[in-house]
Amino acid sequence: MIADIHLAIRHMILSRGLIPADEVEVRFERPTKEWVNSLVRPTINLYLFDIDENVELRQTNMPVMRSGGAAYRMPARRFDLRYMVTAFATVAADEHLLIYRVLATLLRFPTLPPSSLAAAMAIIAGREGYAAEEARFAALAAAGERTTLGDLRSALASIEVGSATRSAMMALVDEPQVTTKIASAEESQRLLDVWNALEQAPRASLLYVVTVPVDLDIVIDTPLVLTRMLRVQQRADAGTSTEFIRIGGAVRDHTGAPLAGVTVAIEGGAIETVTDSEGRYALSHVPAGKATLRVRRPDGRIHMTTFATPSDSYDIVLD
Repeated sequence: MIADIHLAIRHMILSRGLIPADEVEVRFERPTKEWVNSLVRPTINLYLFDIDENVELRQTNMPVMRSGGAAYRMPARRFDLRYMVTAFATVAADEHLLIYRVLATLLRFPTLPPSSLAAAMAIIAGREGYAAEEARFAALAAAGERTTLGDLRSALASIEVGSATRSAMMALVDEPQVTTKIASAEESQRLLDVWNALEQAPRASLLYVVTVPVDLDIVIDTPLVLTRMLRVQQRADAGTSTEFIRIGGAVRDHTGAPLAGVTVAIEGGAIETVTDSEGRYALSHVPAGKATLRVRRPDGRIHMTTFATPSDSYDIVLD
């Protein structure tokens, strides 16, 4: 869910802050010295440095749902995600302009705007191969302030997507809503400790708190996909290094059903793997940057797909 919330926050900052996406990046990275030095464009970074439960919002009563009987459901717990928001640019005046624009934008929205949630839902649909649903939610995102939560829930109720995709979308619009705030000056003193831990001189930053619900009755039915990166340095040239990552995901059909016995390989390479009974696969030594995968069904049909590496998801949907 956190990665999907990041999609909505990025859209909110760029669209509602009127910040051109082709000139300014919005990232969610650990701002180490090496990372800061690698930046080539002005960047707004939201570094998630802390997560803890908001005990003030904890509910002890168990809501009752009735459908031919009584069923008790555990109430969602609420957790605070704390972000250090910083602007990076080569000119200090540009950093100040960016951080002020971000401050004004974040203060405007105590909840994530529906149009930004729609933008996140469009990306979720697109990465799972649901082109029609992607276009539908993209249109709701483009409608801006005219889009409501009711519009999103109505659209979600009428589309046909897999259970994992639907769950990811529902998490963004269900009650209780995701809420946000700029932390008080006293709490923002924690950012000095964060800069010290990063071994960097402090910069002007905001402490942005996003409160998300965690469903205690949630059923986890999708594989965990982690990106592991390996940097290989050539002996002949100490200044040259190549980065490889390990990726993993699931192969499904358009209904969301897992596909077993599918061969997944890096195009142009010799490394390949076969999906298991749950459609899962993993590949090592995938080049960082961009990778094209050759996906072959048991009947010999071949599908090509390209991912940015690293990426939030490496799931593959076949027609």
